[in-house]
Amino acid sequence: MGMDVGSKGGVRSDINITPLVDVVLVLLIIFMVLTPLMEKEIGVRVPEDIPPDQITEPPPPDLTQVVFKVDEAGNFHINNETLTDANLMDRLKAYYKLSKSKEATQGPPVIFFDAEDKAKYVRVVKALDSIRDSSSGWTIGMMTESIKSETAPAPTPGTPGETPGATPGGTAPTPPK
Repeated sequence: MGMDVGSKGGVRSDINITPLVDVVLVLLIIFMVLTPLMEKEIGVRVPEDIPPDQITEPPPPDLTQVVFKVDEAGNFHINNETLTDANLMDRLKAYYKLSKSKEATQGPPVIFFDAEDKAKYVRVVKALDSIRDSSSGWTIGMMTESIKSETAPAPTPGTPGETPGATPGGTAPTPPK
């Protein structure tokens, strides 16, 4: 006979991957079919708009940008208006509504945040939390000081890094011809 039935070398150690591929393809098909069917729904209750006659705070003045500042004493200011902890959220919401109403002409609502260097950290974090809690639509821009505004002092003769034999103007003398 020309066929050898049986193994002369003993037990074979290579794996038969055909059943493994079959199982993986079946799992792939199951996940492809079930994924679109697994819609997760979350119940959301959207707050109702407050009628204009129930708003106690006057609307903010007509502005092009909103600047929120925390001063050294920990007081909050929006543009030229000083706020208390009690009316902070109401005023932020009013400014957001005004900025949102001008979104078509001025772009998305942006609030610029500025905290003085000596302001207490707790007050600064409270201010940022209040902005975030008033509306998730705010884009917060952090205001910083420009480094270029500081003038560098003029170098004095004999300071390190200066060319030896240089004149006080900073240029080296030219050799005679």
